[in-house]
Amino acid sequence: MEGSVSTLTSPVISPVTTAHIDPLSSAVLPEVSAAAADPQGPVPAPRAPAASMVRPVVSLIIPTKNEASNIAWVLENVPDRVDEVMLVDGRSTDATVVTAQSCRPDVRVITQEGVGKGDALRTGFRAARGDIIVMIDADGSMAPSEIAHYVHFLENGYDFVKGSRFIGGGGSRDISPTRRLGNAVLVHVVNRLYDAHLTDLCYGFCAFHRRYLDYLGVSTPGFEVEAKMIVSALKSGLRIAEVPSLEMPRRFGRSNLRTFRDGARVLRTVLREHDSGISGHAIQQVRSKVHPPSLDSSAALSSAPRP
Repeated sequence: MEGSVSTLTSPVISPVTTAHIDPLSSAVLPEVSAAAADPQGPVPAPRAPAASMVRPVVSLIIPTKNEASNIAWVLENVPDRVDEVMLVDGRSTDATVVTAQSCRPDVRVITQEGVGKGDALRTGFRAARGDIIVMIDADGSMAPSEIAHYVHFLENGYDFVKGSRFIGGGGSRDISPTRRLGNAVLVHVVNRLYDAHLTDLCYGFCAFHRRYLDYLGVSTPGFEVEAKMIVSALKSGLRIAEVPSLEMPRRFGRSNLRTFRDGARVLRTVLREHDSGISGHAIQQVRSKVHPPSLDSSAALSSAPRP
């Protein structure tokens, strides 16, 4: 897969690379994950960067809704490596937008037309001007200072970089035992269905090259959008790297996350996207029986002109 992305009709599943950070320096040290021990052969090396690479523009997307108490801390810690900061506001009724503009006058504020985190991210992705797009939450649970590590891997041959709380150097000061168990189950399902080696799934600190946006399937409106993007990246054959990330407690306010409701939506998303091999065929057959196509869609298909 040199220089192009494989088509969705014939996905090539990429091994996942993890990384660890030297605690005595800011350098990110790549470390090939357990996929390297695959008896079928060595893990392919990431694409080599061009000899005369122009520094890519980095856009940071922050979806917000009533985060006036948290947004200042997030913006104050955005590193200089970020060239564009975009706030996608879901019609906040507090002082989120005014606080953001006061803290960072160059912030771009876009009002979200739809609802849900997935819709907010899609709005931001489409409006971003950068070559690299980074997504982060507005509640202070993710450290903007980590962005440099994500960009480092994207500048050195990888296509999609995601944070992991469960590799060396990562961690969480917020996750409950129930959420930890649910995440582990979902990670196991994704790894089995998509022949991957992920260590985390339900964590929304991600970055990617803008040129792959159309392959990430950012179509779901809610919290499950992160899982949808990761699964789409796997199916599209993108080179994925996981980097350690520390999840902190939300600084102020109460989270909108609902463990069982959102976990079920993530699972449905993962299963819905699996359509290859024997297991994929079986899952889609079950889905077609549980959720048969509507009469309108059937009529549309039957009336469509044949090639």
